[in-house]
Amino acid sequence: MSNYSIKIVRRTDKVLKNGDSPLVLRVTINSKAKRYGLNVKVNPKDWDAKNEKIIGNSNPSLTKALNNKINKQKIDLFSFCYKKETSGVEISFSVIDSYFEGINYENFYDLFDYILSEKKLSENTKYRYDLLREYLKEFKSNIATSDVNYTFIKSFDTFLNKKNAGAYNYHKCLKSILAEAVKHDFIYKSPYLKFTFKSPESKEVFLEPKEVVKIKKLRFSIAEKKYNIIRDIFLIYCYTGLRYSDVENLRVQNIDFGKNILEIKMIKTNEDLKIPLSIEARSLLCRYSIGKKKSEYVFPKITNQNLNRELKKIAKLAKIDKNVTCHVGRHTFASNLSNMRKISLPIISKLLGHKNIANTSIYTNSNLNVMKESLKDFRYEIKH
Repeated sequence: MSNYSIKIVRRTDKVLKNGDSPLVLRVTINSKAKRYGLNVKVNPKDWDAKNEKIIGNSNPSLTKALNNKINKQKIDLFSFCYKKETSGVEISFSVIDSYFEGINYENFYDLFDYILSEKKLSENTKYRYDLLREYLKEFKSNIATSDVNYTFIKSFDTFLNKKNAGAYNYHKCLKSILAEAVKHDFIYKSPYLKFTFKSPESKEVFLEPKEVVKIKKLRFSIAEKKYNIIRDIFLIYCYTGLRYSDVENLRVQNIDFGKNILEIKMIKTNEDLKIPLSIEARSLLCRYSIGKKKSEYVFPKITNQNLNRELKKIAKLAKIDKNVTCHVGRHTFASNLSNMRKISLPIISKLLGHKNIANTSIYTNSNLNVMKESLKDFRYEIKH
């Protein structure tokens, strides 16, 4: 454990015009010191450095009040450090800083929010952490930081799996939050040292052209009106290969209908992307852009979670026995360009906005029928 001390000292390097100097709490941890202001100033002749108290006699009641104030701040900090140590947290300047910032890191949601504010995240990544926080709140509305142990993580894992919420991604985010908490000495060790989680097996789900047409031709009743928008958003994924976050943030000004070009800055990578529009993509985007200002969003805001839930219903209505999600649309776009249109991998990579062409390969060459066809006449014996 850290060797630390807390003393009330007068700053000799900062003297006001009247001769007064600020009093500070000097915290020393393993021979390194840091000062924290007490918002009290004193004249050198009125300061007893050995006993750490004010000794001025001109106003005894004021002197007593000031001594009570500075002693209380010292005692409160000692008490805070003692509680931290008994809970297994090593005292560090990060821990002391958290005390003076006035945020209660015993509350896990306060700790979560603080660490998240320190991270430089893209909008798409921050969205995942926000969803994690929502699931945590649903799992347990009040969480003490000391409660986040192996048993807690295991129970939360069961909760996520029952919700079919994609446990792997949320565990990744929570593990990252707890790793930062350890780094800043807010907790002693991460429960993920004992709890392991596996990446789900990659299932190459995409739609055949006839299945995309099935979804396109679906007709909904007035009561099912909301499905029209969800269906059309999914079709844009299939027509353009855009990610959920980029379609969600797509504005009318991003589309040049004269040149049939869509130009955006991708949320996930912050890279510019320019892609040509097919006839189907242009027609659908035009329908949703008519009458809107250039600064307006093309599509209404719908969460990824809600879209995926409703897409399962749409797939059922279209009699498609596949787990259709937003990302399946992007996969469908890439797979069909590769397998049906024989478009080269470098071009598909460019259309998807990939920097590394290796990232594109997972979306292509996954059509079993195409692979069967390619081996149909394969043989080593040559007929004459």
